[in-house]
Amino acid sequence: MTHQRLAHSLASLVTVAAFALPLRAQVSITPLVGGYIPAGNLTDITTSAQNVAKTRNGTLSLGVDVDLGPLRGSVAYASGTTIKNANRQEIGKGNVAAAAADLVIRPIPRILVQPYLLAGAGEKWLKLDQSATLANGANTRSFAWHGGVGADLMLGSMGIAAELTDFLGKNADDKWNAHDAFFMVGLKFRMGH
Repeated sequence: MTHQRLAHSLASLVTVAAFALPLRAQVSITPLVGGYIPAGNLTDITTSAQNVAKTRNGTLSLGVDVDLGPLRGSVAYASGTTIKNANRQEIGKGNVAAAAADLVIRPIPRILVQPYLLAGAGEKWLKLDQSATLANGANTRSFAWHGGVGADLMLGSMGIAAELTDFLGKNADDKWNAHDAFFMVGLKFRMGH
């Protein structure tokens, strides 16, 4: 099964499960801000042997989570990450966007704070620019496994959430070691009852 078919299958499963949930399922929206933490080597851009993109620096990130009971849709974005070659020389800038559908697991009951785990899949998009204009950059889109840990503190219908998540994909060498992690905090708004 190709990654595109798997992503479509997961999206279909989440859609069916969302309609199967009771109408009074808890809905919450959490806008997030934090840091983007890239890990693993980049080998997607090669213009010459010395200009191979090898690393990216962390940068500010934005995101949003939408929860429907135990299901979650997540979007994360980071702009302006610095790309460096093997000699640690700056060779460009990059943007990262990622989206996933997840199952949220709350292993212990809430005692003021509710810890949780999440696991799912989605896609990530990398825009890597080795010149002064974005028109000349390289774009990659790839399947990614998504997982993470977090906790929220709710006071009525509003609270604070913090989480560390990782979008794990394949690198240009077809190995599962391209990590794009996000550590973010935000205000959680619970809708309905």
